[in-house]
Amino acid sequence: MRVGLIGDFSIHDEARGIISSNLYRELSKLCEVYDIDVRKLFSSESLKKLKLDLDIVCYIPGASTLSFLITRGAKILSRKSKTVMLSTLLGFHGFSHGIYYGLSSLTKGLIPFIKTDLVLVQSEDAEKLFRELGCNVKFFVSSGVDLERFHPVSESEKSKLREKYGIDVERFVVLHVGSIRRWRNVEVLKDIQDIPDTQLLLIGRTSTRFEQDVASLLEKKGCMIINDFLPRIEEVYALSDCYVFPTMDPVGSIDIPLSVLEAMATNLPVVSTRFGGLPRIFEDGNGVVYVHSVSDIVGEIKDLRKMRDEVKTRELVSPYSWTKIADELMRVYRELNHQR
Repeated sequence: MRVGLIGDFSIHDEARGIISSNLYRELSKLCEVYDIDVRKLFSSESLKKLKLDLDIVCYIPGASTLSFLITRGAKILSRKSKTVMLSTLLGFHGFSHGIYYGLSSLTKGLIPFIKTDLVLVQSEDAEKLFRELGCNVKFFVSSGVDLERFHPVSESEKSKLREKYGIDVERFVVLHVGSIRRWRNVEVLKDIQDIPDTQLLLIGRTSTRFEQDVASLLEKKGCMIINDFLPRIEEVYALSDCYVFPTMDPVGSIDIPLSVLEAMATNLPVVSTRFGGLPRIFEDGNGVVYVHSVSDIVGEIKDLRKMRDEVKTRELVSPYSWTKIADELMRVYRELNHQR
């Protein structure tokens, strides 16, 4: 089988780039796969790949009207291919979230005329929207995690890592990884710093916008912020005691956040809002705690400090390794390819 993956393979600290690179690597072990850079779609190299009589063309970066239009063009070029859209983040939320989301909302009525053969979604909202638009929809977890890279460490190794990053060895470290922006809702985390002997650690991303006023608000409370690309991001998970995900705005993250999976692979307890598809694949318990309101986060973190032995988040996330995601995706491709 020949598969063309349209994605952004240049971004190393943002979801669409991480998903693109990992799916390409794992699918390459299973079939003949071609990486097609979404930023260079009209280059001779990309056009050459699209004309290879591909069996499947899969668009990774996200579902918008433009994404469907691009994939329709790819289908025409490749002549016989079946097309798959990964809806990792729903792109229809009005101009209040930016031009991209506004234009997608205005033009979504075009999707029934340029729809792909299959849309893979990660949330109930996405599933409902694309069914209403007449698309063939399937719930599919396309977010994954590298279980070898992200793993628990010994207490001695944790202490060494804290010394490396300048963090008090004796503190209870609460971690969040993601954009330092209001739509990520990170400013509500400032009250965590008021918990005795606790350190809030935020890791930003250089590939996305950084809001200095939000960072200043957090830093004034004593929160520690690192807004650099960390090639060994797994170390900050390993040195932490708990992961928190406060996001509520649907554009603040993909529907199944990679950072939550990475924290779980490290066997950290996770306190999270009921965001996107998370409640669909992980029940409350065994170290996963959902809050109905962000005001409940501080109380839940206090309770988690008493239950470390009950945490089994690594066990819960083990079905979502990149290897297993690729295996499942190949099954989807084969089923679709047989529908001719």
